[in-house]
This record gives sequence, structure tokens and C-alpha cells, in this order.
Amino acid sequence: MNNKRVIIDRDLEVIIVEIKQYHTYRNLLEGIPNSKLNKIILERTISDAKELFNLQNIHLIEPILTPIEYEGNYPFGNTESLPEITCLAELKCHSAFKNEEMDYSGLGLVWFQGNYAFPIEKAINDFIKTIPYRKICEEFSYSDM
Repeated sequence: MNNKRVIIDRDLEVIIVEIKQYHTYRNLLEGIPNSKLNKIILERTISDAKELFNLQNIHLIEPILTPIEYEGNYPFGNTESLPEITCLAELKCHSAFKNEEMDYSGLGLVWFQGNYAFPIEKAINDFIKTIPYRKICEEFSYSDM
């Protein structure tokens, strides 16, 4: 696998046009990661990906949450953390699948992993292969540019 290409939808090779990565809790100045904060982070990350890539279809790979031990009842929800690094990627394919008048397709992808990519963690890469890109991608025409 080339670093700028991934296999998605079991057998479709797509190009990673752009990738943005950052520490998931980069803006957390005090407190403990928790379910309420994590929900906000997920919603904001999807919104950021839409704006960054100018795409409406953003696929989130559901992150694995790690419980954080806390004595007592934390007022903002269960104490739990997302993986350390947030990854946003724009995927493109030089084919369209739903409308033969279109020229290419694209999809935004959001996932979380322990370290900066590359490489993309194996479990994440295995999940990417199962995403139904052909069904959920957006399609574009070069004449619309």
C-alpha cells in the first residue's frame, strides 16, 4: 500500500488527497475527558471535515473509548477518553459509481488512533476496507469546478 492510497469498499483503491491530524484534547485546559466532551469533539470534528474538504458526506469510524478511573461522580458524564490523535482525510476516486454523467467521487473520513499516521493503525485500515464507498460517496463533474 502506498501511503497516499487506501483500499476501501473491499477492493477499491482511492487516493488520500489531504489528511489533517492533531491531538484530540489539544484544547482541554482543565478537567478530565468525559462523555459530554467527547460528544462535542465528535460533532465538531465532523463539521470541521465538511468545511475543510467541502464535502457533505463524512464517514466517522466509531472510536474506541477508554474508561478513566475517577473516584466519585464526575459532573460532566462518564470519564473516558478518545484515542490521542484525531485524523481527518479526504478520499477521492477517478470514477463515479451512481451517476455515469459524473467524473469522479469523494468522501470525507474521520477516525481516531493512538499515534500520528502514517501508518494508519491496522485495525483502522481493516475497518476502512469495509466502508461502502461506492454507496456513500459524493460524485462530481469536472465541468462544475
